Amino acid sequence: KFRNEHPKLKVTVIEDGLSSNAPHIRKLMDLNCSFILGAKPGDHKYLFEQAHLLAGEAKQHIIREGQTVHIFRFWEDLPINESNQDLKVHFLEYWESKPGKEQHFTWVTDKVLTEDTVYDVMRGGRARWKIENETFNTLKNQGYQFEHNFGHGYKNLSVVFALLTMLAFTVNQIQQCACKVFQSVKDRAKSTKDLWEKMRTLFDLAYLPNWKTLFFTIARGDAVITLCDPINSS
Repeated sequence: KFRNEHPKLKVTVIEDGLSSNAPHIRKLMDLNCSFILGAKPGDHKYLFEQAHLLAGEAKQHIIREGQTVHIFRFWEDLPINESNQDLKVHFLEYWESKPGKEQHFTWVTDKVLTEDTVYDVMRGGRARWKIENETFNTLKNQGYQFEHNFGHGYKNLSVVFALLTMLAFTVNQIQQCACKVFQSVKDRAKSTKDLWEKMRTLFDLAYLPNWKTLFFTIARGDAVITLCDPINSS
């Protein structure tokens, strides 16, 4: 469906180790989608064995950024597993070393790996966690109730709720980047969920002529709003 809607779009699919299997990779290749997929030793025993056997043929590259050292080791055209010898992938192994801390990551990809490209491929692979933490976990755990809204309704209602949630998330991201008043409000709140609760409470209790009034009220912590008159309010 994605390719039908975007037949010419250049795209790189970034996924975790569950996706680095032969059927999925073949499908990505058939659809002309580039990929950077996580690969773990427990799930890709044969791949790691081949890399170990061909350790002498691996290329290496080191980049130093202040106290951070980026160490790359990479292979070309390794079989994804023992049952699919014809399906070749490039294999990237990466260590990030900082004082007192070292992290290790491994990916398979169709992208050409050279000293000039491995850093960008690594950043692409690690971007999945940024997307996961700043989008999906935010929608799920910071007051958007995405997983619950998405399950409502039997036909179109669930999609409507999901789209409205994504729209609210997009508006909040724009405000967070560009609105100084919203930034001060967010800083004053104990958490994002706390901010949403304050906004809901004020919506329930007070007349709010505009967003500026709402945000100033939360940011300043004083009563600059008019309580709703249930009899005369229009």
